[in-house]
Amino acid sequence: MAEVQGPPAGGEMDGIGAAASQAYGEALEGGASPQEAFEAAGNAAQEVATEMGIPQEEFDQGFEAASGGFEDAMADGASPAEAFGSAMEAANEATDPGTDMGPPPEDHNPPSGDMADVSGDMAGVQGDVSGVSGDVSGVTGDMSNVTGDVTGCEGDMTGIQGDVSGVTGDVSGATGDMTGCEGDMSGCSGDCTNVTGDMGPVTGDMAGCEGDMSGCSGDCTNVTGDMGPVTGDMTGCEGDMSGCSGDCTDVTGDMGPVTGDMTGCEGDMTGCEGDMGPVTGDVTGCEGDMTGCSGDVTGCEGDMGPYAGDMTGVEGQPPAEMMGAEGDQGMGAMDGAFGDAGADSGMAPPPDDPMGAALDDAAAVSDADGAGGGQGPGPDPMADMPDPGMDPGMEKPEDDDQGGALG
Repeated sequence: MAEVQGPPAGGEMDGIGAAASQAYGEALEGGASPQEAFEAAGNAAQEVATEMGIPQEEFDQGFEAASGGFEDAMADGASPAEAFGSAMEAANEATDPGTDMGPPPEDHNPPSGDMADVSGDMAGVQGDVSGVSGDVSGVTGDMSNVTGDVTGCEGDMTGIQGDVSGVTGDVSGATGDMTGCEGDMSGCSGDCTNVTGDMGPVTGDMAGCEGDMSGCSGDCTNVTGDMGPVTGDMTGCEGDMSGCSGDCTDVTGDMGPVTGDMTGCEGDMTGCEGDMGPVTGDVTGCEGDMTGCSGDVTGCEGDMGPYAGDMTGVEGQPPAEMMGAEGDQGMGAMDGAFGDAGADSGMAPPPDDPMGAALDDAAAVSDADGAGGGQGPGPDPMADMPDPGMDPGMEKPEDDDQGGALG
């Protein structure tokens, strides 16, 4: 290549080397392979050389030397940036000492590090890929902190760290430490730090999620807290789900204060709090602390805070006797059964009262026996009763009739 004297007056051009370096870096950043980027650099250098009036023969001499230096460096395992630098040195040595195609591209963070276990097209890959293995075709972005087999991954891995072995799908938008994550993460976004388990069907923003999300599916946007034991479709869930376990299919609303096994629950859980462990059924319309509630709450509504016991079969507002402890419930049931229908009520027993019917029958039989000359009336039930006005300590006076009879 011909000698480059420096930029023309006015700084309109920076020379052949600057043009080649800029074109190379931009091509890498746009996803081109190192070889494609080098060809783009040669085309840019050719245009500048033509504009400057450099003879084609002299340009071809320098470019041929640069191509040989680039290919040798890549064959030796050099990074694209190192290979470009070797090409520039070869071009300078083949021409006059003043010839300079410029330094390697800067601020483009091309791939570097040990690529012994890396295969595939690295176009668009940036950063130190030491520790990365597998086929990187389809992966872009800065992989400086990524380790593990990236085969099956695609998308921009900038911001991702940790071992991604077992992760597949488009990871664009996901950040954080993905160690322990596996499955198809297409559609996942947010910080995946501390998340483990199979993320296959999960979509939405995972920022703040932690724990094993195996079995989770649906949109987990706005969900935070430990997701370790949760399974099922979590579409529409939001809030802190720490402590939840079981199948949360069809649950929506803010799960922030809910704990316990959610298996079988469905509907909007906004406003629910406390241990939901034994609750099943549709909780839409329920609110308040459900600790102590059990059974199917389908059809229940309102504040469940003061109620306890089995809600199976209850619809609407639960009855008052379900408030509080079981003892209170028993007393409430007794009050409901007997109420105020006592002696002071002034009300006669109902016509179908079995107690009243028995007494009436006994009186009728007694009257019939006396009228027919049969057996006389039985002992007077009041015979042995003391006189209400008599002092219990006084002796009973003798009956004059008894004395007359004996006399």
